[in-house]
Amino acid sequence: MLDAIAKRYSVLPSHLIAEGDTFDLMVMDVAVSYERHMQNKQSGTAQYDKDSLIQAMESVRGRNT
Repeated sequence: MLDAIAKRYSVLPSHLIAEGDTFDLMVMDVAVSYERHMQNKQSGTAQYDKDSLIQAMESVRGRNT
């Protein structure tokens, strides 16, 4: 993960270790997740199908026990 962040920000890993914090890790995680989401969306690969989402919502609402 540190290597990926260092490459993204074009800094040496030693600089990232000295200056970085957990916020940098969170930003990287969100950025990678968003990129993956956009790639899946573009390729038509959905992470969840409609039926499983409906079933999950009904379970949360207490309609499906």
